Amino acid sequence: MALMIPRSNHGLAAIVDQGIIIAEQFGLGMGGRFMRKHNVPLDIALRVLASPSQRRNYK
Repeated sequence: MALMIPRSNHGLAAIVDQGIIIAEQFGLGMGGRFMRKHNVPLDIALRVLASPSQRRNYK
C-alpha cells in the first residue's frame, strides 16, 4: 500500500486526472503527451501511467 500524502497542488492533480482519462480512452502515448504539454513532471506522469495501482483513488 502506498503512503498517501495530501495533495498540495490541486491544479496539477486535475491535469494528471485528465491525462489518466485520456490514456484510458486513447492510449498511454496520448495521455503522456497531454501531461507533457501541461508541464506535469516526468516522474509523476510515468508513475501514474505505468503503475495504476499506485494512483490515488485506485479502483
